[in-house]
Amino acid sequence: MTLKQFYTQTVSSIGTTDARVLIMHILDLDGTRFVLNMDREIPSEKLMLLEQAVRRRADGEPVAYITGERGFYQNTFKVSPATLIPRADTEILVEDAVSEISKRFSDRQEILILDLCCGTGCIGISVAKALADRFRKIELTLSDISEEALSVCRENAETIISDSNIAVNIISSNLFENIKEQSFTAILSNPPYIRKDVIPTLERQVRFEPVLALDGGADGLDFVRSISEDARNHLTEGGLIEMEIGYDQGPEALSIMQDRGYRQTAIIMDLENCDRVVKAIL
Repeated sequence: MTLKQFYTQTVSSIGTTDARVLIMHILDLDGTRFVLNMDREIPSEKLMLLEQAVRRRADGEPVAYITGERGFYQNTFKVSPATLIPRADTEILVEDAVSEISKRFSDRQEILILDLCCGTGCIGISVAKALADRFRKIELTLSDISEEALSVCRENAETIISDSNIAVNIISSNLFENIKEQSFTAILSNPPYIRKDVIPTLERQVRFEPVLALDGGADGLDFVRSISEDARNHLTEGGLIEMEIGYDQGPEALSIMQDRGYRQTAIIMDLENCDRVVKAIL
């Protein structure tokens, strides 16, 4: 079977974008070679892998779990079924954190960043990389309760971070449980924020992702409450906290932060004008 024949057949079952991604990944093709190789026969062993991948996608499994990777911000991150799949919405948090840290702490030579509930580590790693040329030293702590997620995170940190001025600490911890007395310049997090009763109704491909990383309790804000409460003991004075939230959780999230004594609280909207990030200064 030629690449063109397989591609045409596959598009009808999983769509153009997913078909291209799977084919390019398994056949190790870039966009140009994908087009130029349309009339080439697919080797039998590769055809078998492609057919398996298409079946998995047709059954609802996310493409990122099939390929084992997802592009995010300026890098490609390893993913696994133990981690959330990095999404474009989360890049909003990264971009704002880079801007805020650059603006607020430009007089410091050293900053300490905590990525809590880190999963793949995409937030903390992306922010640290983007700031590497602005600070003499960046100490990045990546923390998660899932050992499987931390294994993926560790691989991403080792693969992506080559900057000599970024020191990485990876900690297994239930929120701040094992963080001890350390204080940070910025605490960043994409915690679970989906309402428990909504999880069974999510799109089939989202339900492939770990429930541990989705379930935010009855109203979806359990982790916003807990993190904002305990973060007060782990932020330097004037420190920044930013958390991703659900599309309609802005007003309640702001109220939670304000009740705990944070100032300059604000909501950042996503490209669809929905609530996406709550941020504040201690």
